[in-house]
Amino acid sequence: MIRRVLLIVAVLVALAAIAFWALRPGGFARKTTASLTPVPAPTPTPAPETRVMLLFPGTDGALHPELRTVPLPAELNQRVRVIVSQLLAGPTARLLPVAGYPARLLDVFIDGRGNAYVDLSSPPQPLTGSFNELMLAYSIVDSVLLNCQELKGVQLLFDDHEVQTLTGHLDLSRPLALNKSFIAAQ
Repeated sequence: MIRRVLLIVAVLVALAAIAFWALRPGGFARKTTASLTPVPAPTPTPAPETRVMLLFPGTDGALHPELRTVPLPAELNQRVRVIVSQLLAGPTARLLPVAGYPARLLDVFIDGRGNAYVDLSSPPQPLTGSFNELMLAYSIVDSVLLNCQELKGVQLLFDDHEVQTLTGHLDLSRPLALNKSFIAAQ
């Protein structure tokens, strides 16, 4: 019984002390100068400039390398995004664009097996010819895999959907591996 009375008295004394502190001028509203000083947001560290090799189609039916120095983030999906964006921006030399239409990069994700999935906007009208399909696919696939060696394959998606093929010459329903046979000999 005495323990219970002592516990109640201790709780009442603690509550009285808190009430006294809270009710005095500046109680809970009192601020220290440290809390008034704004803390600056950390400055993001820019990605280091890295040299990448991009492959663009030539009129000879082969892929030709173009070297560029770009900020390449450490995150794998962001690196793939940078590489594909650079490809879609087009060549600086006398080479052909990767896509025969104004393609946009919609999304990139990486699965647990080391495959990248690159989602592009669909062509406004069906592409024709094996050259267009092969150059579009392997410009992206080979450029990504040569610059991101931890990846095993790249699958192209169009408007968030898997497609069997674009022109009937290449199976796009699965990730494609590096294929150096389309790269021009230097």
